[in-house]
Amino acid sequence: MYHKVLIPLDGSVASEFAFALLHRELAPDGEIILLKVVPPAKTQTVGSHVVLGSQQEEVDRYEAASYLKRVANENGIDSGRWRPEVVVSGAVAEGIVGFAQREAVDLIAMFTHDRGLFGRLVKGSVAREVQRRASTEVRVLRPRELTSYSPTAAGTNDQSRLDTRLFNEVDLFQDLSEEQIEKVVSLGQRIQVSAGEKQGTGGELGQNLFVIVEGEASLSAHSEIGEIAVRVAGPGESFPLAALLGTGALITSAEALTDMDLLAIPRSELVEFCSTELEIGMRIYSNMAQLFANRYSATLTQLAISAERELRNTIT
Repeated sequence: MYHKVLIPLDGSVASEFAFALLHRELAPDGEIILLKVVPPAKTQTVGSHVVLGSQQEEVDRYEAASYLKRVANENGIDSGRWRPEVVVSGAVAEGIVGFAQREAVDLIAMFTHDRGLFGRLVKGSVAREVQRRASTEVRVLRPRELTSYSPTAAGTNDQSRLDTRLFNEVDLFQDLSEEQIEKVVSLGQRIQVSAGEKQGTGGELGQNLFVIVEGEASLSAHSEIGEIAVRVAGPGESFPLAALLGTGALITSAEALTDMDLLAIPRSELVEFCSTELEIGMRIYSNMAQLFANRYSATLTQLAISAERELRNTIT
């Protein structure tokens, strides 16, 4: 049992699920410290007004404290068992570790968004940095742990709500309410994919729309010169969007770069659902159109680079 637990929050919904996961492991007289790290503010000139860095930091501190209070209230934490803390630090991991040492906490529990190989290479992980530097126990919570947890024993919301909140930031579900997302998610089923496996073959018809919960996949387009890598897709992204365009639409192929957790929604069921639930359908297809525009531009650029490279190889 833990007597003093530090839970750093980053403003995301997923990071707040640490409460439910640790509920049964907190001692009867234990304390939860909610921590928000805010960056130092610089003095800025806005129009003819000068905003001092100290003034902006005061505002940031107030907003962070208000956020922590709201989270505690929403999760039903006894007011006598928690306290909010705000730390100003230019490095999030440094702020967390320094605070944990001063408070002599028993456990640091934090959620990580950095789940895939590509993300680790590009931006690193605050959670991994805290694990490396902290002298106390650090528990890093990942999406699979959150979705497999049954919150009924802790007296929190039901499992359907837990799953739904994890899909709030999916690109295709933007502007949908939690209730609407729940309806869409209920059409599919969760599947586990091992690194190296393929989901869909470029140039063929797509039977499913996949939503990445955890892991990363390399997407490639079919062409006369073979498969051309287009981009890497990660958590919160859906593919292949072309599966929603009808039986004549050809899709890109996806190969898992890491072990993956996917939500697979049958294309036929989703298309039929969108035709009956018109408001949801309009929003999904509107999001799809915007995503297509963004991805099409990126794909064309990648294809042009690949074609130029192939041409140069042919000439030489």
